[in-house]
Amino acid sequence: MIDMNKQKMPTGFSPFIWALAIFCLPILLWPLALLISPNLLKNPSLTDLQTMLMSIFFWVYPFILGISARILYLIHQRNAQQGKALLILSAVIFYGILGYVATVGFRVA
Repeated sequence: MIDMNKQKMPTGFSPFIWALAIFCLPILLWPLALLISPNLLKNPSLTDLQTMLMSIFFWVYPFILGISARILYLIHQRNAQQGKALLILSAVIFYGILGYVATVGFRVA
């Protein structure tokens, strides 16, 4: 017997899925982030707390991006507009933090 309530499988990628994939693209740079994170210790203008928080950011950002991508996907399935808005907000927040870490953390005084 055929189940009429069975959901259809997607046949292609929607623009939201492409945006989500681009949002998660920095996960591929995680090994590079692990290699350059010790260079934060060479910046004398950073406090110990700033150095520790920036190093933690480099170690955990792939997990944060992956978990947030899954949550955003589930939200998008329920409410497409809210999912798009939260994806944009998440991207702005992530890239803002990444920009701050890159400009402040690796600036040699």
